[in-house]
Amino acid sequence: MRAQLIDEVKKQGKPYGLYFEDVQGGFTLTTRELPQAFQVLPVIVWRVYPDGRPDQLVRGVDIVGTPLASLNRILLTGDKTEVFNGICGAESGSVPVSASAPAMLFSEMEVQKRSASRERPPILPAPGFEEMSGSSATTSPAGSAR
Repeated sequence: MRAQLIDEVKKQGKPYGLYFEDVQGGFTLTTRELPQAFQVLPVIVWRVYPDGRPDQLVRGVDIVGTPLASLNRILLTGDKTEVFNGICGAESGSVPVSASAPAMLFSEMEVQKRSASRERPPILPAPGFEEMSGSSATTSPAGSAR
């Protein structure tokens, strides 16, 4: 399938193609009052170059679109069916889902930049996990007191 992706990138004259290795889930809008749309949240995405350069990891990209338009852009599918277990968000809330499908090559895929997360990592370690060495100071892995 990778060779076909590279062939399609060359055929379209694009600088690269995207290979979505893994996804964590997504959500859909399926009410009659709103446009039919979906968003898939990839975990691992690679930029694949047609000139043989090494693949480059891409961060912060989501797959978006409308179901009918996306299904009409499938060029080919793989022979092996894979199973996905994850979470899908819909009008009823987040629900666990399972789906099975082969790998797919699309002639075109709509993507968007993921909104930046405002979450920050904790400043201090969780209680009970500090390394205490006879004093009240905690030592970092580099050996300096914090």
